[in-house]
Amino acid sequence: MKDKRNQQGQVLLITIMLLAAAVTVVMTIAFNSTTETQITKLEEDSQKAMAAAEAALEAAIQQKSGTVALSSLPAFSGSNITGQANVVETGGNEFVTPLLQRDEQYTFYLSDYTTLSNYWTGDLGIFLQSETVTDCPALELTFIDSTNAVTKKIVDPCAPSVITGGNKVTTGPGGEIKGTTFVYRTAVGSLPIANMKLVIVRVLGNATRLGFTGTGMKAQGRVITSEAKTQTSATKKIELFQSYPQIPSDFFVTSF
Repeated sequence: MKDKRNQQGQVLLITIMLLAAAVTVVMTIAFNSTTETQITKLEEDSQKAMAAAEAALEAAIQQKSGTVALSSLPAFSGSNITGQANVVETGGNEFVTPLLQRDEQYTFYLSDYTTLSNYWTGDLGIFLQSETVTDCPALELTFIDSTNAVTKKIVDPCAPSVITGGNKVTTGPGGEIKGTTFVYRTAVGSLPIANMKLVIVRVLGNATRLGFTGTGMKAQGRVITSEAKTQTSATKKIELFQSYPQIPSDFFVTSF
């Protein structure tokens, strides 16, 4: 009798262990299934948020100013996706261009776009050489004033010089603008600006970004920020800088 009761106890223990294992397996499967469903839902909502942010961005580009609410777009009206795109003119005291290769140029506005009036007055600082410190950069500056007269200057801080002759601008050590380190800059006070519409900066030496500094400079384009959020809190944000029109280099660069 004692052996029989021991055997029954062992069977009960094994049964309980098997049941516990089965419950664990079922719970694991259910948990994994729930997690996968949630991940799939988040991925879908993330894609929807991205599509909504892109749509608002595109609408803001077409509108060119102000704010575009997602609710105003037919495709997203009543979709429970919230958000908007904002268009802001960029101005201030500092500006940095993308990387410009040799013979590429950048049009920097010294007056209001689109009228090219209401001229900016101040000391313009131009920074260059940010990619490789051993490279030797040089710039050609083409100023167009209020009477459409053209003046050219040269920025050539290297020794020996990249350019022989020309109306050279005094240069000095650079600094940091908006997180970008520049090796050279035009010396303080060397580029006084008044009654100028714009300056077209052409890269004559090695590739460089350009940095501009000056108190209260004119806007150089628009920053468009678009953000969309779903009910599950999936959020996507896009930011785009749209520069004002760049004058083609063919107008000022002679080919032989």
